[in-house]
Amino acid sequence: MKRYFGYFKIPFIIVAVVSVICIAVYVVNGNSQSATATNQSAMKENVFDFADKLTDEQEKMLNQKIIEQENKLKYDIAVVILNQSLENYSSASPQYWVRDFADDFADTNNMGYDKPHGDSVVFIDNVFREPSTGKVYSWISTSGRAQDRLSQSDLELIMDQALDGLYDYSDSDDYYKAYSRVIELLDSNKALEVLTLGNIMIAALVIALGYVAINWRSKVGDKTTNSTTYVENGKPNITAQSDIFLRKSVTKRKIEKSSGGGSGGHTSSGGFSHGGGGHSR
Repeated sequence: MKRYFGYFKIPFIIVAVVSVICIAVYVVNGNSQSATATNQSAMKENVFDFADKLTDEQEKMLNQKIIEQENKLKYDIAVVILNQSLENYSSASPQYWVRDFADDFADTNNMGYDKPHGDSVVFIDNVFREPSTGKVYSWISTSGRAQDRLSQSDLELIMDQALDGLYDYSDSDDYYKAYSRVIELLDSNKALEVLTLGNIMIAALVIALGYVAINWRSKVGDKTTNSTTYVENGKPNITAQSDIFLRKSVTKRKIEKSSGGGSGGHTSSGGFSHGGGGHSR
């Protein structure tokens, strides 16, 4: 009996470890989602269309989408659309001009769902094509829990998916669909929706059974030896074998790094911590 218990010990450990990790993630996510009941932001609007890219009705619909996401994600969210050069706004390189504007917008408006300068997301799309680079720049600035949850690569992927279809000749419907998509994609926790306790246990059980099946098959094989296998003329006959290391070949290759369009955590001119990611088109 002890022999069989020892054999199944590892699957039991797998079940326990997977269950504990998944349940911990599930509980932490659930607690963070319900940490604050109402938005503490003093901002009355969520959409600031200084470029007149949206109709009044589209602004109202986008504002409603943002409110729904705010209630779900517990972030203070704003969309700002500009049509002006930001060359003189910041001393940073061109791709960071809009970043500094986004950070300052959040700081100046004391954005935060839980508290001023708290959990927030600011999406800036400056539709002005900067003469010095010939590009249009966008940025998503995050702080608080949004900064912790949304990485630079997450934010850049969101804008890649939502904004790459926008051109200088795009109409208001195109802009509305693109900005709505950005707001929808801020929900980075859709994968956690499948982490019900039942699904967690099923996943752990499947992993354990897979381990058992693979290892059980490796234990059961054809019997290739018997009592006389290594006996010849009444004497042991064992052939020694050894592995010889013949050659080591090392190939070196330079790995190119993407230049990207954003940065990780940084401190704004106001002294507050922000995350973010950029996009250009």
